[in-house]
Amino acid sequence: MKVIAINGSSRKSGNTTKIIEVVFGELKKFGIECELIELAGRDIQPCKGCFACSGKGNCVFKHDDFCEVMEKMKSADGIILGSPVY
Repeated sequence: MKVIAINGSSRKSGNTTKIIEVVFGELKKFGIECELIELAGRDIQPCKGCFACSGKGNCVFKHDDFCEVMEKMKSADGIILGSPVY
């Protein structure tokens, strides 16, 4: 089993990462593979709502980092979303 966590914070390795690592610690006790994806510093374009991806299962923006993140999301058994609260 594999779980990925997507950290939406603009601060890499900040408090949101620390909280995710606490959750990972508990999951790893059960032998669950964990991977952290930090969005800070990645080039991800906002969805334009063009629906060109409809039925294709992929985004039309081929040159940003979302395609890699999406492939990891598809292969994961679980997804954790981490976001800071200000």
